[in-house]
Formats: sequence, C-alpha cells, structure tokens
Amino acid sequence: MDFFDFEGKKVYYEIIGNGRPLLLLHGNSVSSSLFISCKNYFSQYFKVILMDYPGHGKSERLDKFRDDFWRYNAEAAFQLMDLLNIENFDVIGTSGGAMVGLNMCIMQPDRIGKIIADSFFGDYLTYKEAEKIVLGRRKAKNDFMTTQYWKFHNGEDWEQVVDNDCEMMLSFTRKGFPTIFGDLSVIKAGVLLVATSTDELLPNILERLDELSQKIPICKKAFYDYGRHTFMITEKEEFRKIAMDFLKN
Repeated sequence: MDFFDFEGKKVYYEIIGNGRPLLLLHGNSVSSSLFISCKNYFSQYFKVILMDYPGHGKSERLDKFRDDFWRYNAEAAFQLMDLLNIENFDVIGTSGGAMVGLNMCIMQPDRIGKIIADSFFGDYLTYKEAEKIVLGRRKAKNDFMTTQYWKFHNGEDWEQVVDNDCEMMLSFTRKGFPTIFGDLSVIKAGVLLVATSTDELLPNILERLDELSQKIPICKKAFYDYGRHTFMITEKEEFRKIAMDFLKN
C-alpha cells in the first residue's frame, strides 16, 4: 500500500492504469473503496488516481474534521498530485467528493481540464439540513447493513469517522461556512453536473444544482428522474456512458 504525508498524517493512495490522469474523489464517511468497480472500468482509458481523505479508510485518523472539510481535502489532493508530478488532470467527484473537486477547480483553475460533479448539495448547506443528515446517521447506527457498509469503508473504528463527519456538518453550518470556497466564476474547467430527482438524501438537488450551474462559466447538466444516491454508483452503466462522452470529447 502507498501513502503520502499530509500535515503529519499518512494518507493512502492508489494508481491504476495509463493515459490522461483521472482523479476519483469519494464522499463523506466512506473511502476510495467506493470505486472498486469504477476504477477497473476507467483505468482501461485513463491513469486513475484514488485516495482516502485524511481520517478516512486506510488513512491515518484525525481527532476531528475541519470546518472547511472539502477545501482541506482539496489541499490534500493537490499535495498528492504534486508528489506524483501531475500538473494537469481531470476529476470525477461523487457526493462530498464533488465539492472537494470544485474547491480544487477554484484553488488552482489551470490544473483541471474537466470535472464531473455527481450527486451533491451544491455550494451551501443549512443547519437544519445538517441536523436532518446527522439524525439519519445516528438512526442508521442501529441498522446492521449500514454499519457493515461503514465498517467496510473504514474498519473497526468506523464510528469515529462517522461521528467526526456529523460534528463537522453541524459545526460548519452553525458558523455559516460554505461547502465551496471562493468565486465559482474563476473555474476554467469544463464542468458536468450529474443528479437525479429521486436522490433520497437530497430531495431538492436539481433545483440547487441548476442554481449552481449559473455561477460556473462552462457547465453542462445531466439530470435524471431515476436512480438513487449516488447516481455514479447506483446507475453505473448510464454514468459511465455520459462520463466517457464528456471526458473524451
């Protein structure tokens, strides 16, 4: 297994395939294991890079997650790409990974050619919405299948990862922080927003992402009326079709 150092913590990463670099970014409370089948598919066409955010998966644990969680992980991702001497690359981010990727597009606009941002709640979250997410997570701790899922991604200490994420959600919304920092109009990458109206976690996702798309200079949308959260994982065939069309053309 390969690790790099980010702010004194060991962070896990993996590289598979050849071609133009494609960074896959996972969501909150999970890990790059989310992409087990995706990495095998996309590595036929790209040099796929994956990482477990600090405090997640195989990476070294953190005592708490920062309030600028998605920007912080964008910084970690850039450090990995610098280590690998990769200057320009494309990104697929799903759920929280979409917000990590869009933060990257603002932080260093010239380095990212294209980004697919899938199944996320846009550039803000209200405290009330965060409370609803946290309540759902706390209830899910009593569900065997859900806890096994978290355990699959994070190991025996999965509960610490989930609790850290819940505390971060409440903290950053209480302080009124955004999910994406900076001016979206500086983004130079081509952006594809992907979402479904049947996303059970984000009921108003299409409205929010439509609003977000108007702030981004080069932005396309692929909106659906079927599938679940996340579209990338629950509707693999359709997602791969639109992803390849967007990334290769």
